[in-house]
Amino acid sequence: FPSHDTPYLCVYDTTTQTAASTTVAYPITFNSTDVSNGISLVTAPNNSRMLVSQNGVYNVQFSIQLANNSNAPQDIDIWFRKNGVNIVNSNTRFGRAQRKDVGDPFHVVGAVNFFVPLNSGDYVELVWSTTSVDAQIQYYAAGTSPTRPAIPTVITTISFVSSTA
Repeated sequence: FPSHDTPYLCVYDTTTQTAASTTVAYPITFNSTDVSNGISLVTAPNNSRMLVSQNGVYNVQFSIQLANNSNAPQDIDIWFRKNGVNIVNSNTRFGRAQRKDVGDPFHVVGAVNFFVPLNSGDYVELVWSTTSVDAQIQYYAAGTSPTRPAIPTVITTISFVSSTA
C-alpha cells in the first residue's frame, strides 16, 4: 500500500479514569484524536472503540499514567479486546507502590504494544481492572517552574503493519 493509504490513529484522554468496583472490567476511554487515517474512534457507546476500515495486521500501542492513592500496594491489569471479546494472552499487570503521602499518589507509566489482526469493520479497545478503587488512570495538568505540557491519562496509537493473506 502507498504510504497515504496506510491506516493509523493516535488518540488520548485528558480525564482521570476511576473504577467503582474491583470486580468489573472498564473500557479505557478517549476524548481527543490527534491524527487519524482509515481508523476512527467510535463515540458510541463510550469512546473506547477504535474501528479499522482495512483488513490487516495492526500494531496497537499504549502509554498510560497509573496512580495509586491507597496506603497499600495495588495492581492494575490492562488488556486488549477485539469486537468485545478479550484477546487471549494480552493482559499486562502493573504493580504500584503505596501512595507517597496524603494527596501525593505513587505514579508510574505503563507501556505495551501488541499486534492484532483485524478486518474492515473490526474494532479494538483497551480494558482495565484494579485491586483497589483507590488506584486510577490519572491525568496531570500542565506544569510550571519549569513550564511543561500536561500528562494525558492514556495515549494510544494504532498503525497498519501489513495486509493479511
